[in-house]
Amino acid sequence: MEAKKAQALKELHDGLHSPLAERRDAALKRVAQEGELSTIPELIRLRGESDEPEVREEIARLLRGLKLEGAGAVLMETALMPENVEQLPELLGFLWECGGSAEGQLRAISTRAVELGMPIMVEALTLFEALPEWVEEEADLLDAMLILQQGLQARQGGNAMAEEEMLKLMLAELMRRERA
Repeated sequence: MEAKKAQALKELHDGLHSPLAERRDAALKRVAQEGELSTIPELIRLRGESDEPEVREEIARLLRGLKLEGAGAVLMETALMPENVEQLPELLGFLWECGGSAEGQLRAISTRAVELGMPIMVEALTLFEALPEWVEEEADLLDAMLILQQGLQARQGGNAMAEEEMLKLMLAELMRRERA
């Protein structure tokens, strides 16, 4: 039984990357019923490789509607991979839309926001606002706050006023989650 399931999943993933548009489109239609957590990175890879707006939008729809247990964590982990940096703002948006959380990845998100600027900052702030009142991983929280402070200091005196303000907002959100 497991072998059949593994084979069906492999065929689904192969179909997603098929050079034949019909086969790829058929696989995209099957993802909602047959996809598993391992399908999420495949969808993100296809989205990054595709220059077809219809394919990118269908994948966006699928990622926004993820309901699998653990899907948010897989989406976050995959989004933060270096090869997905160009898609990161959209992927963080999809994470928020499917109910995923930034918890446990605050340091990584803060680093990307400081490095990559406003598009990431906007999505990161949205995710930070959705954090629970108390963040479990205090070390991750403190590291993220330090990274944001350093990013803020690096921008002071320059002409990145909007980024400075966004970093201040992000830092304030994280400070609200710090335990006294």
